Amino acid sequence: MDLDRLANIAEIFGVLLVVGGFGFAIVQLAAIRRQRREIAAIELLKSFESPEFARAIRLLLTLPENATAEQLRSAGGDVEDAAMQVSLTLEGVAIMVHRRIVDIDMVWELMGGLVLAVWARIGLLAEAIRKDHKRDKFCEWLQWLAARLMDVEKERGSQPAFARYRDWRP
Repeated sequence: MDLDRLANIAEIFGVLLVVGGFGFAIVQLAAIRRQRREIAAIELLKSFESPEFARAIRLLLTLPENATAEQLRSAGGDVEDAAMQVSLTLEGVAIMVHRRIVDIDMVWELMGGLVLAVWARIGLLAEAIRKDHKRDKFCEWLQWLAARLMDVEKERGSQPAFARYRDWRP
């Protein structure tokens, strides 16, 4: 075999190695993204495990939908504290959805109803705080997430998992 032929074979082999390397890199990037989403979902679930968060949610769900800021403020500091705790936690969830760290479908399945119920109760308070402080950024991401989840609900309906997956078997 002459030197030219060996050089051609080596060049072809080199190209195949580069193409194979790119293919492997793409597969690895997809695996890393999937792993990152799974870790984010686990962390998302952990953020809802604290007894304080559960108490805050329970307290907020006793409020009527479209409660005015005055109603919430007159209900006492515990209600305002609960609204702050829950809204700040859900703001983080919303940012993760926007940055595609957590998929909106996962948020819809895990807590879509909860997010919509919370926003229905504290939305007017958020607007009042924005007006009082002349800052539109307060609860901006929670409002965004609630709007996106309303879109998901309109598109897919709100049939609960126990009915939708009635025939599912492991």
